[in-house]
Amino acid sequence: MAGARGSTGRELVRRLLGRRNRRRGPGGASVPTRRLIGWALAFVLGVTGVLTCGPIVRDGVRRHPYFAVREVTVRGNRHLAPDDVRRAAGIEPGTSIWSVDCRAAAQRLDAEPWLRSARVRRELPQRVVIVVREERPVAILATTNGVGAPGLYYLAARGRIFARVGRGDPLDYPYVTGLAADDLDGGQAFGPRAIRRALDLVRVAARARPVSEVHVDRARGLTLLPMRPAVPIAVGWGRFADKLARLPAVMRRWAGREAEIASVSLEFDDEVIVRTRTAPKSPAPARRAERT
Repeated sequence: MAGARGSTGRELVRRLLGRRNRRRGPGGASVPTRRLIGWALAFVLGVTGVLTCGPIVRDGVRRHPYFAVREVTVRGNRHLAPDDVRRAAGIEPGTSIWSVDCRAAAQRLDAEPWLRSARVRRELPQRVVIVVREERPVAILATTNGVGAPGLYYLAARGRIFARVGRGDPLDYPYVTGLAADDLDGGQAFGPRAIRRALDLVRVAARARPVSEVHVDRARGLTLLPMRPAVPIAVGWGRFADKLARLPAVMRRWAGREAEIASVSLEFDDEVIVRTRTAPKSPAPARRAERT
């Protein structure tokens, strides 16, 4: 009976504890426990090694010639030369690519008048890429100061004055004239609002004919000067599309005699006024108005 009870007891212990009860080391710890302790010690030693040697390794990698910048690629530029963009970014060839501060370089590029936006990124191991978006001029502002020659500035589509026209820069854009430098000062200044209205007129008028100039007058509003025929067309401050839609019928009546027209007024809703030039040796008044 005692033997049976002993056998039954061992079977019960074996079912409860399984194989772990028979696999203990000399110190009483199981094999999985010893492995866990070994892994923990290895982890601690690894972390200690990284903390100790990491700065040395990092500095060595930063100084290694393999990571020196060999190429600074510029994409998206049209007006600015690539060398000008690189110079503005301040990234020197030979600099460690790990030392290139992309955010600081992009901020330096933001100060360049011709750039609307700029992004800088590193491409390991030796290249930096600069992607820019340039402002695109739609017109040239010719300001006057009553003393010297006008100052010429490029205008973006939103009316922003973004760069002075330099020597050799393209000039084949519509001009906005009639504004003085004083008109542009202050947040509520007359000039910026007038520029936006002038660019609206350029966009509407350019659908039918090329535009040479838009002149701004505080009292009368805007006067359009097309390329052909080169006749001043007064349009006021608004409803440009409706007013210009009345012009073709009038110009057809003057086909072949455009040189006789001194100016056209579309300022009024119910009439178009055509002022003519005085014919040579004619007793007629200097100007006469024709209402259509």
